Amino acid sequence: MRFVVATVVVCLQGCAGAGLLDASPQRDASARTPTGHSLTPQAAMERISLGKSTKADVASALGEPIAVPFDSGYEVWVYRWRGRDRTPRDATELVVLFAPSGVATKVRVRPGYPP
Repeated sequence: MRFVVATVVVCLQGCAGAGLLDASPQRDASARTPTGHSLTPQAAMERISLGKSTKADVASALGEPIAVPFDSGYEVWVYRWRGRDRTPRDATELVVLFAPSGVATKVRVRPGYPP
């Protein structure tokens, strides 16, 4: 099971880094509080409790993500903050991995690549 999760995470990192995984190149999915205030990637990450936060909890706390479902039942949610050059490559991303049970199992912030 850990091998499957690790493989999914590594594949997503490689695809995102190469610009191959760009589910919504024209849309930011930056995290916002329920009142509409923007959050920093670090503040957004701190709102997620691994092993406890469900998809509903995260959506309520951070807003609508870019969602990437897998046939295995795992799902990755991405929140993106555009960088200076406004391209997906320069974007900082908060990536959340959900288990088939719908509970967050991994979370990380990936800083944008320099232009």
